[in-house]
This record gives sequence, structure tokens and C-alpha cells, in this order.
Amino acid sequence: MSILETKNMKKVGIWCFAIFLFVFHVFLRSAHAEEVRDWQQVETRTGDCHISFPSIPKMVQQSLNVSDKGHKLLYDVYLAPLTGKSLCLLLVATYPFQLKQGHEIAGLEGLLRGIVGNNPGNKLIFANVIEVQGHPVVDFLVQSSTSYFRGRALMVGNKLYLMAIEGKEGELDEEAFSKFSESFALTH
Repeated sequence: MSILETKNMKKVGIWCFAIFLFVFHVFLRSAHAEEVRDWQQVETRTGDCHISFPSIPKMVQQSLNVSDKGHKLLYDVYLAPLTGKSLCLLLVATYPFQLKQGHEIAGLEGLLRGIVGNNPGNKLIFANVIEVQGHPVVDFLVQSSTSYFRGRALMVGNKLYLMAIEGKEGELDEEAFSKFSESFALTH
């Protein structure tokens, strides 16, 4: 893959994330507050992983051309309301090329820069590298004056997995985030 294709993929990835955030906000506005019932384990459409949501999530699929050679970035977004105005999400993005082994952290740092840079009011509160199932994971919290975005992201091969809860600032339920993120498991 050429440097130009790499730069284009990064730009497309950031734009995909911006589009995803727009869809996410539309969904969030339409979601009604519900009491959290029994969490339900959900397997992704492709069977790569499973995670427990507070309710059955809605799924949005997108694909975008990332080059004139027909390479596509595919992503599935799973969204479910938690309570009030907070929402659980899982993003599974499939890139047309595998990331070279050892470059996962750099890719995750790029994603985090995109999340923080998406809104000028965003502030990175913390970001730590942990390990999940033998893979490096960036565990982070981004806040603005009105909302928070608490997440974990990992890259395996050509897939990016982002699990997060977004909600109104000051209402972060770290226990719910732990339950959500710790239920994530790769199946391959």
C-alpha cells in the first residue's frame, strides 16, 4: 500500500467516524429513556466478537470507497440506549488492508486524535494502553462541556473495534461502562 493510499484511508476513516457520530446523535435524540433490564449478549453480524448491551441494539451498516481501485471501508455500528440520554455503541470497521503488526497503537492513537479533534470543545481526560485477549487496547475518556465519550478501542488485523458509552456530561456510569466493555470478547 502506498503512502498516498495510507493517508487517504486515514482521512476516510476520520470522515467515516464523523458520519457515524452524526448517525449516533440522531439515534440518541430518538431514543427514549428506558430502565436497564437484563443485559443481552449480542454477536456481531460477521461473528468476529460478542458484547452485552442493556437492550437489543439497532445496527447501521455502511461502506465507503477509499480508493479509485475499488477498495472499501466497511463498518457496522450497534447502538442501544443505556438510560436517560446515554447510549452504548460498538463500532466494527473493516479496512481493505491489514495494519502491519506492531502498528496497532499508532492506528488507535490516530482514532483517538480524530475523536478529540471532532469537536473543538473536546478534551482528552485520560488514555491508557491495556491488554485484552492479548491485544493492545486504548482505554480513554473524552469530555466536552456538555457530554462525555468513554471508550475502548483495539485493532486486530484489518478490523477496528470501538466500544463506548456517550452521554450527558456529569452522568458517566463507570460501573455500566465496565460491565459493557468487559463483556466484549473476540470469537476468532
